[in-house]
Amino acid sequence: MGKALIAILLGVLLVGAPIFALRPVCQPLSDKDLKSFTTPIEHRTDKDFWVQIFQKRGDRWLHCKTWISRQFFF
Repeated sequence: MGKALIAILLGVLLVGAPIFALRPVCQPLSDKDLKSFTTPIEHRTDKDFWVQIFQKRGDRWLHCKTWISRQFFF
């Protein structure tokens, strides 16, 4: 019973940790930030792993990165 529980917990950790670390975290961009881009934000195609970094939701632009990227590189 003890070894089975350890194996299950290890499996959950090995699957759950990457899912948690690679989840997208988005923050709204201010109007000042939007004006500072040299390339218009509508034309940017930057990606962080699999996440499109600049996303438009409704009428707001968001700066999205994976959780792990935010922890290390803001």
